[in-house]
Amino acid sequence: MQIVIQTLSRWYNLESRDLPWRRTRDPYCIWISEIILQQTRVAQGLAYYERFVGQFPDIQSLAQADEADVLKLWQGLGYYSRARNLHKASRMVMNELGGVFPSTFQDIQQLPGVGLYTAGAIASFAFGEKVPAIDGNVKRVGARFFGLVEDIQSQAFQKKLFSLLKDAMVFADANVFNQAMIEVGATVCSPTQPQCDVCPLADGCLARLQQLQKQLPVSRKKQKPLSKFHYYVDIRCGDHHVVVRRPDTGIWSHLHEFPLIEGDTADWDLDAVLGRWGIVEKIIVEGEKTFKHQLTHQTIHAKCWYLCLPSNKFVKNDGWQWLEKDAILSLPLHRLMEKMIRFT
Repeated sequence: MQIVIQTLSRWYNLESRDLPWRRTRDPYCIWISEIILQQTRVAQGLAYYERFVGQFPDIQSLAQADEADVLKLWQGLGYYSRARNLHKASRMVMNELGGVFPSTFQDIQQLPGVGLYTAGAIASFAFGEKVPAIDGNVKRVGARFFGLVEDIQSQAFQKKLFSLLKDAMVFADANVFNQAMIEVGATVCSPTQPQCDVCPLADGCLARLQQLQKQLPVSRKKQKPLSKFHYYVDIRCGDHHVVVRRPDTGIWSHLHEFPLIEGDTADWDLDAVLGRWGIVEKIIVEGEKTFKHQLTHQTIHAKCWYLCLPSNKFVKNDGWQWLEKDAILSLPLHRLMEKMIRFT
């Protein structure tokens, strides 16, 4: 095992990608990068990381920011709870921990939005703690290298892999070891076409030795996304449009959008939608457009009607704001709202 780890470390030092968060031991920057890279490819996340640390270079500046500014900077990345938890955690560090980022695997896990992987990554990358950082790439590499046949999503798999990696790290620099395992999964040990001929772990990999690369890892079938139906209205009066802020819970919480009715069927018409708000004013229908928006667990089938009211006939409903388009664009918006407002 020690020889394999030495080979892995040499390979990483020669072949790894040059990424900005790998050039620092600052736990703040590493934390930001890890949260951004959850559910996000490196190619997309790199620009967001640079903008984020450019605007909020340290944890104090992030804690002092308005949540709306944080969400706006995050716009387009999705999974907005990540941004809200970053903001919440930064204030926790400043208000409860004296502005000092926690330095151990156990303590880092107390921050909002930080799980086992992120805590392991920060603890090992920033502080050198010998604790595994197990993301999706490492699960795949570990399953093949150790020949693990448990379901990759199961707790049994997670516990076994954590224990095996922790034992292996005795012989390694924790930062290099974890970074190298992630890099192998990201660039060599792909889900369908692993490049075993250039893999630094090949000599010790049970899947390669037993020709089980296609069978491992074992994973249960993913649940089919649920279909949801969203009915929006873009009501315009002069140069103003109605927008609302989404509630504190559910998808896209605290982001802004046109007024919405959510349904479980695809048969709602405009009269039914307007009737839910009690709108009886004379409205001109300027157009309509349908959208399909894919989330991890939901497929949203959306329809937006583009409506016009006579001048000075503003409709008043709780939570509705009448804003000009430039003001709306300055708000934090979800991706579907961006698609709809571009059409207007």
